[in-house]
Amino acid sequence: MSIRLIFALVLAMLPVLSPAAPLKDLSSGQTGRFEYESITPPNRHLYARQLLAGTTAATIPAELLMPKGLAKDAKVPAVVLSHGSGGVESNLYDVWAKELNAAGYAVLIADSYKPRGVVETNSNQELVPYPAHVADTMNALRMLVTHPQIDAARIFNIGFSRGGSTAFDTAWPTWSDPVNTSTVKFAGHVVFYPGNCNIRYRSDDREKATAPILVLLADRELEEAQDVAVCRRWYDELIAKGNNIRYKEFKGARHAFDTLNFTYRVNPRTTSSKNCDMELYMTMKAGSGLGNSVYDFKKKRPLATGAEFTAAVNECQAMVPGSRGGGDAKAIQAEAVRDTMEFLKNAP
Repeated sequence: MSIRLIFALVLAMLPVLSPAAPLKDLSSGQTGRFEYESITPPNRHLYARQLLAGTTAATIPAELLMPKGLAKDAKVPAVVLSHGSGGVESNLYDVWAKELNAAGYAVLIADSYKPRGVVETNSNQELVPYPAHVADTMNALRMLVTHPQIDAARIFNIGFSRGGSTAFDTAWPTWSDPVNTSTVKFAGHVVFYPGNCNIRYRSDDREKATAPILVLLADRELEEAQDVAVCRRWYDELIAKGNNIRYKEFKGARHAFDTLNFTYRVNPRTTSSKNCDMELYMTMKAGSGLGNSVYDFKKKRPLATGAEFTAAVNECQAMVPGSRGGGDAKAIQAEAVRDTMEFLKNAP
């Protein structure tokens, strides 16, 4: 009998192992890699209104990294990291998981792209509906609150670029409430170089942020994806309304200034909304249309229909080269890490 035939017979005799089912909770203290259940809503409006039409189930791969040397009866704070348009990249592990674990925080890293068959959305943000990223982050919180070694009152959300927009939005009931987290909210939000300033979906006409927010912005002269001046103007409006928001602009910093590769480089296809300046206040009544008070500040005109809004977005958005690194990137990254750790430590 040939070696090849023997090998084939042995394989045939082995039990067939099916993939582990997604976990319903982490009550047994599971760590490492696992999967959990989330949803893919088709658009922001159906998600915000908690309407399930067109929503599909999603199974999200994740990894929970605990601090070393943890006692069995210890409870530690935790952070959910929301990745950017490049997917799960090295900064999540090499910078943030490393720093946070060393400081005593558990870290959950989830992948919103792989289960949806997407590698990156830099060149096409429509490949993954935006509220899916929000739902994945809120469902990560739902899982963490059941872990016996996680302090449910001290779970934070840190996000980067598109994930920074997510970390900003999870602070608002309109975006957090569609996922049942047993009334637990994130204790704080750290928003790195977000992408939601120039096209703003607002709900602050009726609600306030549920926790403090720290926004860390790239240099307005070097940020190609957003107009940092518009970000600052928006945050000032929200602060004036009584929201606990602090922001900081890092002079000399380009987009993705927290990554380990400090050399100057360019992503040739980056979606930019820098030339946009429009907003809508989310209208929560089903069937009520696009939103309330939809306005294009660049053209100084109201936008009455979905078609007008889409046309305005298509007109102002552009595909541009997105620069990274260079200059004092290493020092800027270190400063951003210090600012983040201080925020987490002092969050009420």
